[in-house]
Amino acid sequence: MTESASPELLEALAENRAEFAAASAEISERAERQEREIIEAAEQRRQESLERCKELDEQAAANKEAREDPNSKNEWLQRRDDGGGRTMDFGPAGDELEEAPVDPAPAQPTAPTPQPPVAEPPQQSTQPVRPPARPRTDEDDDEDFANRDWFV
Repeated sequence: MTESASPELLEALAENRAEFAAASAEISERAERQEREIIEAAEQRRQESLERCKELDEQAAANKEAREDPNSKNEWLQRRDDGGGRTMDFGPAGDELEEAPVDPAPAQPTAPTPQPPVAEPPQQSTQPVRPPARPRTDEDDDEDFANRDWFV
């Protein structure tokens, strides 16, 4: 009862094993290639990240120096030399204020409005009259503003 396998069957089995070995080798090679590509891409991203970090560190150092510079907050030193004589920068809203829209002239002149009838003269109030302010002297220029009587 021991019969050996037929040579056709052994040949088919060997053929199947060869196909499976080739497919397995191709899959392994493809997996290794993809793994290498992933590692290379990760390394490239890491290098780009390091370069970007260096750039950001340099920018942060420059910004820190600018914040610590006492002249950075001086608006007079930051004015633009556009010949307009502007000394303060109010941003885009300030530029819009300079460009005021021109109103078109009215198409037809309007008729003068009639004046209301003259009413009786107003009666004098019962409030006391305030005395006139004292005349200005040269001492006023020299006096301390804290001691000045602003209501006179």
